[in-house]
Amino acid sequence: MIFNRPWIVFVQFLAGLIFAVVFLIRFGVALSLWDFLSQLPLAVSPLYQVLSGLVWGMAGLWVCLWIWQGNPRAPQATRILSVTYALYYWIDQLLIMSSDLRQTNWLFLAIFTGILLVLVFLSFQPAAVKEFFGEEYEQEE
Repeated sequence: MIFNRPWIVFVQFLAGLIFAVVFLIRFGVALSLWDFLSQLPLAVSPLYQVLSGLVWGMAGLWVCLWIWQGNPRAPQATRILSVTYALYYWIDQLLIMSSDLRQTNWLFLAIFTGILLVLVFLSFQPAAVKEFFGEEYEQEE
């Protein structure tokens, strides 16, 4: 037990915290470099970078807080956030951002995305994790 939590829950919390911090950094950097980004020939406005950083960062912090508190809604919120972010990532890469992704490592990234989603879903299956998030989380059989 790490800080009175199953170690998997602690890993979930750390992963969520890293996710949130990365996007909050994106938010701050895009905001502080607004003028510079506005002058670049980008396919999207700096507003996109700022808003996406803020939205994903705050969503990540919210889910992190729920995970840390053992909120019964945390497992479902984490799953929803993970799937929604995966969809956002692929839409962003394939339709919005100009990228060589389509010609280079898209297959690796698709497999990696799938593996990460499976790991997120599996991380809520151990009995200790279910117990930590309370009886409301346990599924009826």
